[in-house]
Amino acid sequence: MKLKWSTKRLASGKFQVSFQAEGFDQPCYGYLLTEPTSTVSEVVDKIHRHVEAMQHRENYFQRNLYSLRSRNIHSGRILVFNS
Repeated sequence: MKLKWSTKRLASGKFQVSFQAEGFDQPCYGYLLTEPTSTVSEVVDKIHRHVEAMQHRENYFQRNLYSLRSRNIHSGRILVFNS
């Protein structure tokens, strides 16, 4: 996987990570909200897990505005989209 990413510190102290992942059947991009105490390896691992899961979209569900089921508030703070 080839990963390009950049970070932006938010007023809350958290970081917004913008990323692009290539090297899969379907290249992806997305955003991740992370804590200041998160390590680089934790961030990269989380992105990799979600991008891998996105390749098997029939089994991958992510948060959205119109969820009909109750949401797990600890589900991750990451959004992944196809390029």
